Amino acid sequence: MADSNNRTIYVSTIIDSHNYGTVLQAVATRDILGRYGRPVFVDYCRPQWTRSGWAHQKMSGGRVNGFLKLAAGLGARLRSERVFRPFIEGQLSLCDAGPFLTGVGLDALDRDALFCVGSDQTWNIECNDGIDPVYFLERIPDDRRKVAFAASFGRPKLDDEEANLTKPLLSGFDAISVRERSSIDILDKMGIPGSVALKDPVLLCDENLWYRLSDCSRLPFDSGYVLLYMLNPNPDMISYTVRVSKELGVRACVVTFNPLRLPPHGLRAACLPTPGEWLNLFRNAGLVVTDSFHGTCFSLLFNRPMVVFDPAKYSVRLHDVLSDFDLLDRRVLNSQDAFNRCVHRNPIEWRVVNEGLKLERTKAREFLDSAFSPAS
Repeated sequence: MADSNNRTIYVSTIIDSHNYGTVLQAVATRDILGRYGRPVFVDYCRPQWTRSGWAHQKMSGGRVNGFLKLAAGLGARLRSERVFRPFIEGQLSLCDAGPFLTGVGLDALDRDALFCVGSDQTWNIECNDGIDPVYFLERIPDDRRKVAFAASFGRPKLDDEEANLTKPLLSGFDAISVRERSSIDILDKMGIPGSVALKDPVLLCDENLWYRLSDCSRLPFDSGYVLLYMLNPNPDMISYTVRVSKELGVRACVVTFNPLRLPPHGLRAACLPTPGEWLNLFRNAGLVVTDSFHGTCFSLLFNRPMVVFDPAKYSVRLHDVLSDFDLLDRRVLNSQDAFNRCVHRNPIEWRVVNEGLKLERTKAREFLDSAFSPAS
């Protein structure tokens, strides 16, 4: 295993989307890679996620509707920047994205540095509006050591055109691990064998990290509530949360993202909590209702029972993580399905889950020991 030393590890991952799972996986990656060197994160914002790119997207539906969307979302946008950006700057060492985007200035980077991509959906061309050179280390010469750590395509398969564009970029990597098993099949079909499937870094880091980062200063009410964390608008999830909280005789809380919108009737809002407050909401919940991959991951980490509604897109990662811990019975199609199977009352064997997490951490360490070994 490589000793912890002063080698720089430049990490290219998604930190721009003002999303709890995104920023927390980056912090977990920092924690894990710190054993092998000094992680420095590429401070990159994809064009569509800049303020101007965001405004352009809002205006794409016509001038009048665009202005209305812009006005309605501006407050939430500015508040989310105030929530997430200070957290990123406080937790991660950052470097300029210019050399990774254009190739200009590469000579100024540490000569002995290593380069890492991941985790998160760095290779999801749909999310990233095409192949992004920063997330494929396209500007980094192939004589520099390049490692992928739990990177994700976000989908179970690629079309031929996308595979042909992607293959030459990934062929230059020295070691590849991916987040979903389906991504191994994608790489094998490209003619890039030897990849390994690892869990998301939030599941692989020292779990005490999440207890240290939890902030209990602003809980909506005492522990034991039903927490709704919903990324895709779904009235069925809302009605289910209200109904199940009444059945259990506890209150219900929902994470919301726009301070101008009232929470659904019967739910108390935690509007744009800080990442530390968000962690604490999961830590103290009696039951979690979610359609989120990272919402599911943190339910597992804090041993909180969960009901997982199947999202319309990018559900392969949810399937994988629930399957690996023998929890596919927690996944539901709709509220009727959930009530018919009494999912919220079915116990979870947490000892099995926690033992599984230990095994996954060992597997990840073995991969990284090899990938970052000085002899590699």
